Amino acid sequence: MNKFYRVLSVVTLTLSVALWSCKGDQGPVGPAGATGAQGAAGTNGTNGKDGTNGTNGTNGKDGNANVKGSEVTVKASDWKTIDAPGLGTGSTGKTGTFVVTDANIKATTFVFAYVKVGTQFIALPRVVIKETDGSTEQVNFGIETGKLNLYYVSQTAAIGGSKSYAPQTDLVFSYVVIEKSNLVNLQAEGVNLRSRDAVLTYLQEHKY
Repeated sequence: MNKFYRVLSVVTLTLSVALWSCKGDQGPVGPAGATGAQGAAGTNGTNGKDGTNGTNGTNGKDGNANVKGSEVTVKASDWKTIDAPGLGTGSTGKTGTFVVTDANIKATTFVFAYVKVGTQFIALPRVVIKETDGSTEQVNFGIETGKLNLYYVSQTAAIGGSKSYAPQTDLVFSYVVIEKSNLVNLQAEGVNLRSRDAVLTYLQEHKY
């Protein structure tokens, strides 16, 4: 009986070694399993605290209803050449023009116009005769209801010399529109009407 168990043990051990020795390579990875169900949504976070209120800005200065007008930059390419009628004759001459529309310009108003030269504004009309070659440059303006018409023309010194109806650079203009009744007050106070700063300062300081 003991021999039988001993023989059976030997056979079992031999089979185990044989089976272990015959183990093959690892097989390929099996297909991925199906995606699992989506988990439940998390709870919303708590609201953040309100920010502090900003400080109020300071009040601006009151404007003056008597001061109307604007500052406008006219590019060299914006000028158009037109026929300008002569005075007292039927003849015309050409000039460059640029039109500014402004509903404040009426029959009851007066307009002061200026062109910026360097850092200052020069009153129009402005005529410059260059000492170097005698050539001239003229900048002027006219008004009609709802419009400020700006004019430009330059000419070389020679008689019948060539003319140009547009400047070579952009020009900055400023104009002020006031009621004619206020013009009397400016003249009575001796305000220099050809000074843009003097006119604006007076109008800002006097409210009617």
